[in-house]
Amino acid sequence: MNIAILVMAAGYSRRFRQSGRGNKLAAVMQGKPVLQHTLDNVRATGLDCYVVARPDDRQLHALMSEERIVRCSSEGLGESIAAGVNATADYGGWLITLADMPFIQPSSYRAISEALRDSRLVRAQVDGIQGHPVGFQQSFYSQLCALQGDKGARELLNADAVTFVDLTDRGCITDIDTIEDITRANQAEC
Repeated sequence: MNIAILVMAAGYSRRFRQSGRGNKLAAVMQGKPVLQHTLDNVRATGLDCYVVARPDDRQLHALMSEERIVRCSSEGLGESIAAGVNATADYGGWLITLADMPFIQPSSYRAISEALRDSRLVRAQVDGIQGHPVGFQQSFYSQLCALQGDKGARELLNADAVTFVDLTDRGCITDIDTIEDITRANQAEC
């Protein structure tokens, strides 16, 4: 089964922008932009990658030289997922991940990808906490393409039987939302 990773990067970074620091995905953390960390880990999986980004976000586009950009003027995560899935209709499944989750290790993406071969709907879980990536087989294509708003695929995850993959990778449940998150990550590197 051919599987693509869809990186959701079309958000507004509202909480981060309130700090006056611009787009969190372009913020430098441990020597490079947050999005670069995410893409480096995604690239290391060997799976095809598509990044859903706002059409006018050239600063982020510059970081995506190897990825295919799906341009989406999204008003929410649901619309971003729909755009990404619609643009990659030929795949047998998708791993949905968030661009602001730069610590997810390549082995976690691969584990979810492997589980997706046998289960229609797969989700990472760390110490009982549900996280990312989330995997969907092609049978969800129509439902994913119909998503709207900012709830993402939450309703699909609540309505269908999910296979949870227990992982130890805390990156699956750790995101970057504030300048304090970046400061903590930079201090952890020291």
